Amino acid sequence: MFSEVAKRYAELVRRMTWEDLVCTVTLPDHGVMTVEDAVRRLGLDAAILRAAREVEPEDLELQQVGAGVVTWSNNPYPDGKEVTDRLGGEGFRHWYLGNDIEGNTTLYASYGESDGQLRFPEPDWLPFIAWTEQIGPLAPYAEKFAAVYDTWSGEPETWSDNPEVSVLGTCLAVIELESGVRLDKEMSRGPRIYVPMPT
Repeated sequence: MFSEVAKRYAELVRRMTWEDLVCTVTLPDHGVMTVEDAVRRLGLDAAILRAAREVEPEDLELQQVGAGVVTWSNNPYPDGKEVTDRLGGEGFRHWYLGNDIEGNTTLYASYGESDGQLRFPEPDWLPFIAWTEQIGPLAPYAEKFAAVYDTWSGEPETWSDNPEVSVLGTCLAVIELESGVRLDKEMSRGPRIYVPMPT
């Protein structure tokens, strides 16, 4: 199951021409989280959704998907993640994936008070703490992540194009299997709401 999903996303990534990819999925433990709810959690006035404005390249896109909200942006840097992290917290499950033009990738998950994070192509380094102890609710996928790290270590000419160890394919597969959200389908669906990226 995991292999099939990861291969599907790896093939999608291979065909795309992204320079930066950032997406989040946020689901409430109970009830429904609307786009308006998400905008308020970001610290914005929900009235901005109804304001006529020209879409700017740095805008944050919000999309209602079932009981939760998916966001898309082109800011894979810490200031952008700090903003979308506001969507998580107690009573929510939240996943963040950011990938920049140089291939640096961050996968973060927060399930209420439990959270964890991975970075590729190399894991975060903390003294005396293995990366497997830093991934919190993502721990069930530790073997999948280890395979990616093993394959992408060393010099670039040794890196594999095997879709089963694609960094983004693996991360997107984890988000789908944990959240139930088919991000490959949602990429082409609407409607979407655009708001200025909060500061």
